[in-house]
Amino acid sequence: MSFKNSLLALFFIATLNIGVAVAGEPDYDAVADNLVNGSLAVRPGEVIQINGNASQIALMEALYVAVSKAGGQPVVILSLPQASKRAIMQTPVEHLERVPTGQVSLARMFDGIINVASITDPGLFADVPEERLAATRRAGAPLNDVFRNVGLRSVSLGQTGGIPTAAYAASVGADHRKMTDAFWKALEVAPDQIEAAATLVTGMLAPGTDVHIKSKAGTDLRFRLSQQAARINAGRTMDVDVKTGPAQVWLPAGEAYATVAPGSASGTLVVDRTMFRGKPIEDLKMTFENGRMTSMSAGRNGDQLKEYFASTSDNTVELSIMDIGLNPASKPMGDAYMSWEMGGMVTVGLGNNAWAGGDNDADGTFSVHIPKADVEVGGTRVASNGKLSGTIMAAYRR
Repeated sequence: MSFKNSLLALFFIATLNIGVAVAGEPDYDAVADNLVNGSLAVRPGEVIQINGNASQIALMEALYVAVSKAGGQPVVILSLPQASKRAIMQTPVEHLERVPTGQVSLARMFDGIINVASITDPGLFADVPEERLAATRRAGAPLNDVFRNVGLRSVSLGQTGGIPTAAYAASVGADHRKMTDAFWKALEVAPDQIEAAATLVTGMLAPGTDVHIKSKAGTDLRFRLSQQAARINAGRTMDVDVKTGPAQVWLPAGEAYATVAPGSASGTLVVDRTMFRGKPIEDLKMTFENGRMTSMSAGRNGDQLKEYFASTSDNTVELSIMDIGLNPASKPMGDAYMSWEMGGMVTVGLGNNAWAGGDNDADGTFSVHIPKADVEVGGTRVASNGKLSGTIMAAYRR
C-alpha cells in the first residue's frame, strides 16, 4: 500500500490496515521532533492532523506532544482497519457510494497532516468484492477534488509497505529485523544531500523530455514528460514547489518524479513480481500504445488485478507517473521488497496523478516498481541496472 496512490489517502486513512513494527523501535520523541519540526515545519496556531491506530499509541503520543510544543493544535484521527473492512463488507452499496461530507468538511480545517502507517495484515482487503471497493472509490472522488486544491502540507512515514512489520516482511520474502534496521538507516540520510541529488535529476526531467526505460526482464518503455514541472521528495515540505494542492513528502525520502504526457507512452512493461492487495502478481506484462495500456497478462493472482482495472474509470489505464529513487541507504530486499525511494529504483504509475500535480483524475491507480532498470532521460543515462549514475551519487560525497 502506497500513500502516493491517492490524495484521498492523506485523509481517508481509516480504510487502511496500519500498525507499528515491534522490532527495533526507535526513540519516538526524536522521530516526532524530526517529523514535526524538520519535515512539516509546524508553525504556532496551525491545526495538525495525526493519523494512526491503537498499535501506534506511543508514536502518536510523541507526535501530539511535539506538535503542541511547536505551538500547533494536534487533532488525532484513530483508524480501525478491521472495523473498516467489516463496514465495507456489510454496508449496503448505495450507502458506500455516498459522498463523505463530514470528511470533506474536516479536510478544509487542517494546515498539515502526519501519517504514520504500517501494514499488519497485507491481505486484509484482498477478499473484499471489487464492486464494494469501487463504490468507496466513487464516493471519495469529491474528497480527492478538495485535496487537489487545498494548501496543506503532509508528511507520511513509511515505504511502499509502510513502517516494516513482520507480516509485511513475510509477504515480500524479507527478514523483518534487517528490513527494520534498513528502514531507520534510510531515514538518517541528510535532507540537504537528497535535495542536491534530486535537483540534479529534476534538471534532467524538463517538461517535454523523452524517457526510455529498459530492463533484462523485458521492459522496453518510451514516453514523454508532460508540461508540469518535476518535483522532489527530500523529506521537507519546504523543498516542494507547488502552485496549488498539498505539499507532500514521504519518509524515508529520496525521489525525483514527474507526470507523463498523455498519449505518449508506448512499449512494454515487464516485471517478474509485484504486489497487489497483499498478494504477489507474477510475470506481469503490460503493453502500451498511444499512452494507454492496451493489454495485460500475468501469472498467479493476475485475474484480481484485471478485475480491478475493469472496475475503474477509463483513464486508469493511462501511464501517468514516473519516479526515480535517490536514497543510497535504501535498497531492495527479499523477493519483492521494493519502494519508491530506493536508490536507482524506477517506478511508473497508471491512473490518477493529482498527487504529483497532474491532470489525470481517474478513480483508480496502480504503480509498478521496475528493479535493475536502465533509465535514459533526454538521452542521458540516469541509472544502469538499477544503480544511479556517478554524477548523481557524487551529491552524497560532498
